[in-house]
Amino acid sequence: MTGGFTYAVTGGGRGLLVRRGGAGVAEFVFGLPEGAASDEDGLAVTVGEIGVRLAQRELGDVWVSELVLDNGGPDEAALPPLGMVVRVEPGWVGWSWTAETDGFVVVAPEAGDGDALLLRLRQGFLRACVPTPSFVPAGRRADALEPGMAAFFLANPAGALRGHGRHSTRLEFGSIPDVDAARAAMPAWIPDLVARPGDEIRFETPDQALVPGPGVRLVGDDVAGILTGSPGHRELAVHGPRGVTRLRPTFTPALDALAAEVSAGLLRRRPAGLPTAAAAVVAAALSRRAVADPGAALDWLEREDWLAREDQFGPLLATTIAVETHDEALGAAAMDALLGRRFGLGDGLIASWAWLGALRLGIPPLDLSLVLERASTAEERWEAALIRQDPDAHADGVRAVIRKLGAGLPGQPIGLGAAEAGLSVALLRAVPEGADLRTAAVEAADKAAALLAADYADGMHPTHDGLAWLVWSER
Repeated sequence: MTGGFTYAVTGGGRGLLVRRGGAGVAEFVFGLPEGAASDEDGLAVTVGEIGVRLAQRELGDVWVSELVLDNGGPDEAALPPLGMVVRVEPGWVGWSWTAETDGFVVVAPEAGDGDALLLRLRQGFLRACVPTPSFVPAGRRADALEPGMAAFFLANPAGALRGHGRHSTRLEFGSIPDVDAARAAMPAWIPDLVARPGDEIRFETPDQALVPGPGVRLVGDDVAGILTGSPGHRELAVHGPRGVTRLRPTFTPALDALAAEVSAGLLRRRPAGLPTAAAAVVAAALSRRAVADPGAALDWLEREDWLAREDQFGPLLATTIAVETHDEALGAAAMDALLGRRFGLGDGLIASWAWLGALRLGIPPLDLSLVLERASTAEERWEAALIRQDPDAHADGVRAVIRKLGAGLPGQPIGLGAAEAGLSVALLRAVPEGADLRTAAVEAADKAAALLAADYADGMHPTHDGLAWLVWSER
């Protein structure tokens, strides 16, 4: 098979394990009704009048998994629940884009070179079971899946099959040279689905009907439809020859407006009862003058000893307060706290932001080299190289984060948390101007930042770590 991928049917015919070089890449498990039994063609089961069959086989350079439903009766019948769970193995990252009549899942090496695995919908139905938010909230997932997993529908869960009708979902597995090559699996008529604040999305689809969902406004003529929408993830149904394609346009909120809105809610709560990351959002909004009452926000921040918590955002909060109040002693204490911390991923960024705060305050700036020299893991040393603005020491690390964030693709990652996504955006924004991968890093960071900001605009995340990284990194 191309790309060095091998395929093995597992679970009595219900699963597909993909390997490369003998190591696991990803496993795909198909959810069929109870009672499915194997025969010479795969797995088969009958639910009422509907027969369900799953067949998997090698076909030339690709692998095909096909799910076929036949209604043997004369009357319309509800479709049985049919789905697929994807589990990405350690060392690999996954990304998906699904629109019911079109879609793909791509799995790429987390680091290093090598082809990526592409699952492409060739016929039928593919939709993420939980389309929002883009990034996994902290705590228990709504779909009860583990990290690195995602679930998809292979037939409309609310659909029906006409009498003596057939539904077929055909999935094709193959290799592509890199993540960006998955763009070819998208229909050419679909525009960029992520709009910047205040921008519109233009659809040139004269032979298709556009039906906007809640929060979306559509104007246009016989040639093009122009979409604008309220901030967040929205829905657009496109009715065409293949049926209904359900797209998920994202209208990016203005970051200052989002920070102000979130901060307003936080300021109504006691700071002592909130995580430090939540206060970091308020501090960032204050430093950007995005809050309605800066004095009230500063008073709120001063009610808590953030350094005493000894966590990651504490020194940054203390530095912000020191700058606002011209408290040189507090600023010096914040610098000492940074020097006394055990280095963890993200500490280099925070130290660099605090360093700028020390300059504004007029105290001796933090010696960043003393912080960065404590980096011990490969990821930490890569971050330290970014902060040192070393253009030659970070290419592999940048590529790994770009892949994790899906490069410039639309859609959503497989099992990536909001906090990790926000930190990844901040790290990519720190790639030096002269670096070869700067353009690709900015593209991936901007796209992921838009998706994450839209998540927060929709109120989908109970914690604020991701937003804190997002707001502080856009300086």
